[in-house]
Amino acid sequence: MKRFTLSRRTMLRGAVGGSAVALALPLLEAMLNSNGTALAAGGPLPRRLVTWFFGNGVALKDVGNAGLGNRWAPDEQGPNFPLTPQLAPLGEAGVAEYCSLLTGFDIKAAGAHRRGHHDGVAGFFSGHPFIELPHADNSYSSKFGGPSIDQVAAEAIGGQTFLPSVQIAVSKRVIGSEGPTLQFLSHKGPDNALPQIFSPKELYTKLFDSFVPPDDPTKPLRLSALDAVAEDVKRLKLRVGKADQIRLDAHLSSVEQIRKQIEALAPECMLPMQPVNENADFEGKEPLDEVNQIMADLLVQAFKCDITRVASYQYTGSVGYTVFHMLGQSMGHHDMTHDTNLNDAVDAATVHTVGAFAYLLKRLKETPEGDGNLLDNSCLLLGSDAASGYTHDVFDQPCIVAGKGGGALKHPGVHYRSPGKENTSDILLACLKTVVPEATQVGSDIGLSTTPCAQILA
Repeated sequence: MKRFTLSRRTMLRGAVGGSAVALALPLLEAMLNSNGTALAAGGPLPRRLVTWFFGNGVALKDVGNAGLGNRWAPDEQGPNFPLTPQLAPLGEAGVAEYCSLLTGFDIKAAGAHRRGHHDGVAGFFSGHPFIELPHADNSYSSKFGGPSIDQVAAEAIGGQTFLPSVQIAVSKRVIGSEGPTLQFLSHKGPDNALPQIFSPKELYTKLFDSFVPPDDPTKPLRLSALDAVAEDVKRLKLRVGKADQIRLDAHLSSVEQIRKQIEALAPECMLPMQPVNENADFEGKEPLDEVNQIMADLLVQAFKCDITRVASYQYTGSVGYTVFHMLGQSMGHHDMTHDTNLNDAVDAATVHTVGAFAYLLKRLKETPEGDGNLLDNSCLLLGSDAASGYTHDVFDQPCIVAGKGGGALKHPGVHYRSPGKENTSDILLACLKTVVPEATQVGSDIGLSTTPCAQILA
């Protein structure tokens, strides 16, 4: 009897009032070869790339001597490196072995280091020197000098998925007065910044609600895509094996659970039947932890369903004024980094930030795919806009490369400290090659790299 197989592009479908409804599926056994190592139709399992950003660097190692560097990395190098307190959340989440720590690198695209945070964001995430803009009404302004690395990847592989890429943000305390370099993380080019999504409701709709009926006071405001595709679910269950039936039920339950989480965060909204959280402040405080968890869960679902393979994730903004109120803090993060008396508070915020990153890694690791998990088939690049907000130095910025990259990255990860201030663009090229193996260069001018960082490649 011929084995029943499905295309990776298969979706659950339904119709309401003549309008089509579609919902993406997770990877099922019916979509895989008999070994679970590749797609049934041929070709490898999907690979994903995420750029993950937090603003203002990390705490100083010694407030009396800023030249001593930061508290971020251990002295030991190689695999199985010890975790500093700042990196401890990676161990607590059980994902440390998936992480490579890269220190001692320099943003060559910064050249003479014209402007701290601007160099740190544009240079680190694109490899292109930024372009200065007129700034008569503010202290400085700039735009990216070329595409950010996520958009280089999206240009190459984005056509294979429903969405070429997705731009996510958690904290809304993002500065918008110094140009697109500091306001946005994802850029197609110097004049094409991609706005990030701050609202879980909006992201859910973008990913999972393909059908929004016209307003009609005699009908419900929205019919969930989950309800509309119910009959197609029943038909599919009759054709797939027991394991895939369980996966289908688990997938639909997880999508519904995320929707309920969003609803629970803002019960005052008068629109039933749809996610309503808009990442609104409560008593002047951002719901950072709640929103980060939902955004991470939604991104995992997007990867699981192959809705997109490329994402940028802005946890906090460059020169951002996020308040880590859950730590008992009341001052904006950027201002804290400029007061050495608050170095320990900056340190606590760093630990909390790594915990937010670790949550995403943990969720990817927990999500099966083929004979492994989503983290096995992903590459995540964590970075900031400075080594420390106090020094504005773009040498030795915090950097983690996480995931196995579909087998392209070393596992377990390593701590590699560059002995000669290597170009951060080398890291970009290594990450890009996990999803675009044929890539030969990233960046331009003084930031150009044609040599991927070999120390993290398998």
